[in-house]
Amino acid sequence: MASKPHFFLKTAPLSGEPPSPYTNLYLRHHGSGINSVVLTPAPPKFIKGHLDGKRIIFTSASHEDRQWGLTLRTDGDQRAGWEKVEIVQDGGSDGLVFSSGGMANGKEQLLEFEEEDSGAKVWRGFMACQWAHGHPQLFWVTNQLKSELPSFCHRVQIVREML
Repeated sequence: MASKPHFFLKTAPLSGEPPSPYTNLYLRHHGSGINSVVLTPAPPKFIKGHLDGKRIIFTSASHEDRQWGLTLRTDGDQRAGWEKVEIVQDGGSDGLVFSSGGMANGKEQLLEFEEEDSGAKVWRGFMACQWAHGHPQLFWVTNQLKSELPSFCHRVQIVREML
């Protein structure tokens, strides 16, 4: 069986926007029993991602049989304006795809989420916030956001860096 292409995920500014303090940071699993996605300047040392249909799966560098999935969380049926992004063992959201998404250089592909609710697109992008873990944390923006982002957050795009 052929090996699937592996990649890291990292942040990029919105098309046409200047870089923010959260640009060019790598998505990493917080660890220590916390599934949150934190953003760091260095790529992850122990996990690498690949596509499995419309899910992003991370495998351990030392234990290929251990897998985690990128999960766009919701807490019950009620969505807030923004929700957590996590890396969960044996999990993963279905509906994650890469598209050209209007990137200026035409080379990087953007991560998007295809979920719909009653025919309306739910996903509105990603944001990074200085949060509770000592590193910026990644969240996804839903169609329920009716106001501005908190002042300690910035909108970001997620791109893949092929290995």
